[in-house]
Amino acid sequence: MHFTTLLIEPPGTDSQLINLMLAPEKFHVKTAECGPAAWNLILENDPPDLVIIDTDLPLAGNVRIGAAQLLDLMSERLRWRNAPKLMLTSDDSAAIFQQSNKKSVCAAILKPYDPRRFIHEVYCCIRKQLDAHIKEVNRQHIELGTEIKSVAKLYNQNAIKGRLKEILNSLERHFEFEEEFMLQHYYPDLKAHQKGHRRLFDNAKELIDELCRSDQVITGAKIDQIIDNVFDGVDDDKKYIAFLYDLLESLTSHITTGNTAVCAGK
Repeated sequence: MHFTTLLIEPPGTDSQLINLMLAPEKFHVKTAECGPAAWNLILENDPPDLVIIDTDLPLAGNVRIGAAQLLDLMSERLRWRNAPKLMLTSDDSAAIFQQSNKKSVCAAILKPYDPRRFIHEVYCCIRKQLDAHIKEVNRQHIELGTEIKSVAKLYNQNAIKGRLKEILNSLERHFEFEEEFMLQHYYPDLKAHQKGHRRLFDNAKELIDELCRSDQVITGAKIDQIIDNVFDGVDDDKKYIAFLYDLLESLTSHITTGNTAVCAGK
């Protein structure tokens, strides 16, 4: 697998067990053993694919940071806000589960828990995150196409030039969005895809810069030329989307198999 996990769990048997369970699944696990350590990790790093947080963190020392404060911090930070969170708790009160619903917690598991249930929930959380990423990639592709086509409906040449520059910025942000995920998840064709992105961006920039400098009227044919250039890398994108769907299918298969095993063990 290709997924990162932040485990916020005090040292001990539970932490060792979770690491043992995740190791065969090929997750990359980073551990924070106390509230202050987790706090610093959240401030200094990008969010992982999954946060596993134990609500029974000890409140020791001068800096008393528990699970509630960490969940609040993640809610306040834009990139961490929607990171899926799996909460482990020994508190069976309704309040803890109500709190989890407000903090992007995808599941709360009452301790002691069945290891098979734990792994099942891990995969469910990761699957939701991956599914959301696929939808966002597809949404951005559609939005880029719509943005470019909308330029043809403008009549004011200055407005057209301004919109073309905005499209170039959108294209750059889209490439960065894709490449960040590829890098974090060990996409095997990353270098080739990056090279394709650079070629597409350089060609689009050259064409748009030329149009914006020129006094000639920007015609529909020129807009079509930009569209052809931007979507010239569609085969690379198809390969990337196929990679994402393969990951999603592997998660779905694991969830289905794991759910059968849990039911059989009851």
